[in-house]
Amino acid sequence: MIALSPPELVELVVALPPTRTPFIWGPPGIGKSALVREAADFLGIPCVTLLGTQLAPEDLIGVPRIRPRHGNDGQYVTEFCPPSAILQSEPYLLFVDELNSAVPDVQKAFYSLILDRRLGDYQLPAESRVVGAGNRIEDRALVRPMATALSNRMLHVALEPNAEAWLDWGSRAGIHPLVLAFVRARPDRLCEAPPGDATPAYPTPRAWHMLSDGLHSVGDELWPALAAGSVGDRAGAEFSAFAKRALLAPKLEDLASGNATVPDDPDLIYFLGASCLARLGTSSEQDGILVAEALEALGEASMEVAVWTVDAALKRRDKTDALQSFEERIRNSKVLVDVLRLGRFGREARA
Repeated sequence: MIALSPPELVELVVALPPTRTPFIWGPPGIGKSALVREAADFLGIPCVTLLGTQLAPEDLIGVPRIRPRHGNDGQYVTEFCPPSAILQSEPYLLFVDELNSAVPDVQKAFYSLILDRRLGDYQLPAESRVVGAGNRIEDRALVRPMATALSNRMLHVALEPNAEAWLDWGSRAGIHPLVLAFVRARPDRLCEAPPGDATPAYPTPRAWHMLSDGLHSVGDELWPALAAGSVGDRAGAEFSAFAKRALLAPKLEDLASGNATVPDDPDLIYFLGASCLARLGTSSEQDGILVAEALEALGEASMEVAVWTVDAALKRRDKTDALQSFEERIRNSKVLVDVLRLGRFGREARA
């Protein structure tokens, strides 16, 4: 099957006819669930998630009840009552995660839902969508054989990790600057295969997100333990060494005022770029001006990092006060105008 990047996967889910069901194959923690929710947001419909490992057949088709037959002729009939999460009157996206980890009886319960968009007497609202996902056998996750009658009802694609796409998402999602900078400097560490031994932690996009959440609240003396417990001993040790050096980076205020110069260490330059992105998420117009002035110094030292930072900033959908003042300021900066011309937006304008 063809492997897609995260942006390509979102585009496919959005563009497919509602009556067609994609099934996303990929290792644990790669971001399948988040991308499906992003597609639902793009479509403007709610996303309802079911986990195949936690389902029994009645959780899908519902439990039976007895009611009088129409006409009140004294006869009774049995009907199934689907759960409220599925029984909706407006279009929605039904995401069935770990579908290929469900027991065979649960997999069979999905036959008519995936092909006919029907569960007993209940028909999914028009424009509703169904998306399935699951891990691969080589991931050593809980995976069961998928019946051919089920697999043939779906369009199968693989999701592959993509550092650029993840960094783009992370800069908009508030991922800690240290994590952004580390993955930017070492993109090969974003996602690795599960270790062959019994080591429980290893790098995945989800693991880096967990590490980021911890960094916002845990003191730096605990960072080595936090990193090792999130992304594993080897990647965690590399990150801890990186983070220790990053603490020596000058402040953005000192860069902007000229009281400090951009360091020669590439890791510190990446961290400064990621710190700029974090500042643009605030509601302070002064932060936007500060970032523009700091990026002028950064652009003179590393055009590559400046281009990455500006491109990531301008891709954001949420226009904070800091970001708006930053966009106004860069139009009057010779250095940042050059950055714009070299970046994605300049290339698109010339295309």
